Amino acid sequence: MKARYWILGFTTIAIFLSFRYLLPLVLPFALAYIFAKLISPVIHWTTRKLHLNKKICAVLVVLICVLAVGGFLVYTVSAVISQAILLLQKFPVYEQLFSQSIEDICCRCDRVFELAVGTSYQYVEAQTMKLYHGIETDLLPKLSGAALDFLKWGAEAAAGLFIFLLATLLILLDDSFPHIHRKCYRFVKRLKKTGLAYIRSQAIIIFIIAVVTTVGLWIMGNEYAVLFGIGIAVFDAFPVVGSGIILVPWAIVKILSGNWFHAAILITVFVIATFLREILEPKLFARDIGLKPLFVLLSVYAGIQLFQAGGILLGPIALTILKAVNDYLKEQEDIQPDE
Repeated sequence: MKARYWILGFTTIAIFLSFRYLLPLVLPFALAYIFAKLISPVIHWTTRKLHLNKKICAVLVVLICVLAVGGFLVYTVSAVISQAILLLQKFPVYEQLFSQSIEDICCRCDRVFELAVGTSYQYVEAQTMKLYHGIETDLLPKLSGAALDFLKWGAEAAAGLFIFLLATLLILLDDSFPHIHRKCYRFVKRLKKTGLAYIRSQAIIIFIIAVVTTVGLWIMGNEYAVLFGIGIAVFDAFPVVGSGIILVPWAIVKILSGNWFHAAILITVFVIATFLREILEPKLFARDIGLKPLFVLLSVYAGIQLFQAGGILLGPIALTILKAVNDYLKEQEDIQPDE
């Protein structure tokens, strides 16, 4: 029992060091290996049915997959960027509308609490000015630095993509590529059952909910349908929080403003997103893998603190690896006394 805890502790340290220092070096090759394993059945089927050379089939299948996925990503990213720019351009208009709404609410508060006219609004205005000052002094310089980091990241991503494609082709064409050792197979199988199944299922659910949300917002005529749709889908993946934290208040605001049509669409999107998650999660992976919502939320928070934005994904991955190691060690403890 104590040995298991020691192993889990060392595993936690090893995961942190691997994610911090080793992952950037091996990520293109790890993704290439996973991608090659996913499309290898398609290449074998194509080679057998069309009687083509394996090298030609491998190149064709990889190119088709990359073009399809790349085209979708380019369209999505360009739509998100254009809608984000439009949102920034119209921000002063939204700021004015928001200020008018806040002023109206503050006037009502003054009447309810019998305060002098303008007391609440002066307080809110003072806090808003502090917020703007903090943005000007702290956030804007960081954004300027982030723009340079983004350009650097783009160049590194292009180089990583080239290495990924080259590594994928080499793995597919190398029949002698090493397979998983038999002693490690049980652990890898356990990891696939827990961690990889969880990550794959969440990716599929986020994608489907993003499509549903984007379509709903597009029907509303929202100018930022793709941007908000992806953002709401990401929020939906957080335990407990869900898409309701955005869609339900938004629908209430629409009801109060008298726009029942938009409110009905938002409520419908929320119901569909909740229904899809409740239906798809049990089908895509078993609920008994032990990933409790509180632990998932904790792993996301810890991942963000340690690895910034990438920790949203790395945190749950680390949690699933630890879960797989713990389950494997438990199995060994149960088997060992009988031997």
